[in-house]
Amino acid sequence: MKKLGLYIHVPFCKKKCNYCDFYSVKWDDDWENKYSEAVLDEIKDYKEMLENKYKVDTIYFGGGTPTIINPANLKRILDIIRTLTDVDENAEISMEANPNTLTDENLRQYKEIGINRLSIGIQSLNDEILQKIGRVHNSKEALDAINRARKHGFENVNADVMFNIPEQTTLDIEDTLSKIIESGVTHISFYSLKLEKGTPMYSMEQKNLINMPDEDEERNMYYKGRFVMEKNNLFQYEISNFAVKGFECRHNLKYWNQEEYIGIGPSAHSFMNSTRYSNPSDLKKYCKSAEENNFNRIIQEEMNDEELMFEYIMLRLRLTEGLDTVEFKNKFNVDFFEKYKKQINYLTDNKLIEQSGSIIKLTQRGMDISNYVFEEFMD
Repeated sequence: MKKLGLYIHVPFCKKKCNYCDFYSVKWDDDWENKYSEAVLDEIKDYKEMLENKYKVDTIYFGGGTPTIINPANLKRILDIIRTLTDVDENAEISMEANPNTLTDENLRQYKEIGINRLSIGIQSLNDEILQKIGRVHNSKEALDAINRARKHGFENVNADVMFNIPEQTTLDIEDTLSKIIESGVTHISFYSLKLEKGTPMYSMEQKNLINMPDEDEERNMYYKGRFVMEKNNLFQYEISNFAVKGFECRHNLKYWNQEEYIGIGPSAHSFMNSTRYSNPSDLKKYCKSAEENNFNRIIQEEMNDEELMFEYIMLRLRLTEGLDTVEFKNKFNVDFFEKYKKQINYLTDNKLIEQSGSIIKLTQRGMDISNYVFEEFMD
């Protein structure tokens, strides 16, 4: 049976962060219940497609803030997934969390229903920065949340950390990462802030109310962060992700390996049968679709072989283990070295990629300008 990932988008937040452009709405008890019923209906809608064909080996609750909803509703969702699909007994079941939602009672219930990986949105341990970017927790709550999760037996804990924030320094990065690592996390997602149109921080920058770090500062923060993590045995396995060996995020690896996954919930994206599609980014429409048993999924892209090959190259080169040209040939029946001879020569001569046997990887310089490298393979 083919392996499959499930992503469940929980679109509720207490307050939207100033940089966030993910689909979310303010939490409301009535809408939580309507949403939960709609999710159950959508999972049922996939039953026939998945039956006896797929084994679910990763489940990921993202948001929004999944930990804002009642654990009983999370249990109902997991119960129906287990009832209607074949879930691997060793499945990775992840959930994103805000620090101030991780109470002792919630953590006990998450453990009981089978959540085995937590991804906690820390972003920074500088309280002034947290306030400026609109986070609803402080540094003490962040560290307390990690410690509380570990006390309740969660060994697989990720911390999201952001750099390239206005007025942030490399010392902030070093301090945040050192304290988080000391708390015992096994994974860190280390993202550069990009201001998206429509967010409060984007508007503030347009009005010259904030100044983003320049390119050199941004790179120095990245280098300092990478150095601190690798010195402490969290090794880079993807451009933005670092983990203790064996704790790489299995769900996210599905994206980078171009494997199939289904997205459940408003705005959730799926990749099945070489097609990318999504649900509307509208909670009311999503719930109405469920009531009518007519999920109005939007086709984003039906990909041909050329598009699939380019995307696979782009995704695999994000990983530090690189692209295996033997696997590429098995997947696409195309010789990588013949098809991309010109690009390989050019990128190798400019020290942007390196080759070891059948493996092609980005160099450190190539990682710094990875989008430029990827564009070369579009020719």
